[in-house]
Amino acid sequence: MVAPEVNTVIVKLASRCNLNCEYCYLYQHADQSYRNRPKFMSADVFDGAIRIADEAASANSSNAVSLVMHGGEPTLLPLPMFRSYVDQARDRLGPKLRRISLQTNGTVITDAWMDALIDGSVGVGVSIDGPAHIHDAVRKGHDGRGSWSRVAASIRRLQDRGLDVGTLTVITPGADGLEVFEHLLSLDVRRMSFLLPDVSHDDFARWYGHYGVTPVADYLIPIFDSWFEKDDPGVVIAICWDIVERLMGGPGMTDTFGNRQLKYIVVETDGTVEALDALKVGKDGLADTGLNVLRDRLSDFSRQDTLAARALTSGFGLPTQCSGCRFASVCGGGYLPHRYASRNGFDNPSVWCRDLKKVFDHASEAIKTRQGDN
Repeated sequence: MVAPEVNTVIVKLASRCNLNCEYCYLYQHADQSYRNRPKFMSADVFDGAIRIADEAASANSSNAVSLVMHGGEPTLLPLPMFRSYVDQARDRLGPKLRRISLQTNGTVITDAWMDALIDGSVGVGVSIDGPAHIHDAVRKGHDGRGSWSRVAASIRRLQDRGLDVGTLTVITPGADGLEVFEHLLSLDVRRMSFLLPDVSHDDFARWYGHYGVTPVADYLIPIFDSWFEKDDPGVVIAICWDIVERLMGGPGMTDTFGNRQLKYIVVETDGTVEALDALKVGKDGLADTGLNVLRDRLSDFSRQDTLAARALTSGFGLPTQCSGCRFASVCGGGYLPHRYASRNGFDNPSVWCRDLKKVFDHASEAIKTRQGDN
């Protein structure tokens, strides 16, 4: 059996979170499987995740793999367990381990956690959705209080310890994207990822139908313009790089566009293997490949006929409605979870199709203008 090309393993160290973000794909949408999973990943499951990572590194073209410690909120895991897991990953994978990183909400980062990150050479990504009035409206604790002050303070403290902090920002429809971008710059952040809100066609109208025709494009375009005008290679915005690279015929750098086969897997706290956990916005069980690290090998993907496994082994074709679009080769129909509808699966353009076309049109003109000036 042939193993899929996997270069990243996302390890869900915790299934629970101390925040209750309003839009979260994990807790607020169709799939509620987290309720039946262990709160933390056990040593046996982590051992299985490392075995799968080793198999992935041995089977892929680079002979290396990256690990992302994720959740829930991974810093809820007892710190000694985290240190042990990092040491185990480095010992077991050796030169096959490209890097380890941690994605956190940044609310409970203590000095001891920073010591562990530095000692383990663990990269850090922090989730922040903008200045306080934007961030706190959606990223709240279970008590309803905002989290911005703790997050911003953690970013500063991590930077003061010499850690290069990247940020993950979910686009807030109706918010001022340029204000968010400038806020992140004011925090000395230079690596940023902006994510389109996760939602399926089944629930789009209920979640985002009241924000106008192109709220995501209206948020992103001012960011793109500012970034493009600055032309500062030290400021990396993943989605902007992706748009430019794809419009110029390149492969891109994220799975937001392009409709290519996925090259990462997600391991849940009970060992369940998922191809793309954001598929949880579609329906219960949609993200599940049918495999578990406690019993299966990476090569077993080839015998699975679940939709999630297909995302890794064969991928999905271009949606029927996208066949005549001039951006079809750039967009590929959009991010897989945003294509899903219960009536016809993934044979739909992204719920954000109008936004993407507007952004691609705008970026295309910006690129042409710059090329003409040169």
